[in-house]
Amino acid sequence: MSKFAERIRKAQRFQPQPLGFVTARSAAQATMVLAGLAPDAAGAAALAQGGADVVIVGTPDAPARPEPPGDIGQAIAGAWVAGTGDDEAKRLREAGYDFVVFDPDRSSAAALLDDSVGYVLRLPGDLSDVEVRALDGFRLDAIDVGTIGGLLTVRRQIDLQRLHTLTRKPLMATVRADIAPSELRVLRDTNVTVVAAAGGDAVAALRAAIDALPERTRRKDEGERMTPFVPHAASGAGEAEEHDHDDDE
Repeated sequence: MSKFAERIRKAQRFQPQPLGFVTARSAAQATMVLAGLAPDAAGAAALAQGGADVVIVGTPDAPARPEPPGDIGQAIAGAWVAGTGDDEAKRLREAGYDFVVFDPDRSSAAALLDDSVGYVLRLPGDLSDVEVRALDGFRLDAIDVGTIGGLLTVRRQIDLQRLHTLTRKPLMATVRADIAPSELRVLRDTNVTVVAAAGGDAVAALRAAIDALPERTRRKDEGERMTPFVPHAASGAGEAEEHDHDDDE
């Protein structure tokens, strides 16, 4: 398992409601993962210093080179992979990257054969439900749904929940720096565990917003759903047989 996958799992854990008045928590206890988007290794170092848990180097059109990600401290390094040559994911791992992000319409399957690196799939917009459901069988740390801008509508929330239900994978989305805390919480509760942003100011703003989110808690009715009572014919038959036997005596 990649460090990125472990970090996501830690953020998804339910925590008991804390006692007393708590205003913020450290990044290590945060309930979402913050990813900084950097065009190169120099930019990655600055985003890591600004509070990003994860730095992703490169873009779909300018993928990362198989070179060390730079001085990023305790942050986890990810990279956009071109996917045009054999063993590209392996070369990026050997350069110091923990996971790679790939476009399934551009990447060769032969470029993604390394089992020791994590994978994040950028979701195409034209997948059918059958194709989306097939992603459940792929070893993916997360699915990148792209940018979520403007008003977070209920319809968009339904689409995100549908995607998670079909794939059972954590979701990642790029969001604006001034996203409302309430919308950030809605995203988290709709299984968007990783939020990404470009630029130091955006990362700093999201760091503060994520750290101020309340703990994940289970709904009070979760695990207490009623199950229908279905009478069994054998039970009634047994009672009848016992009654007939008593009459004979």
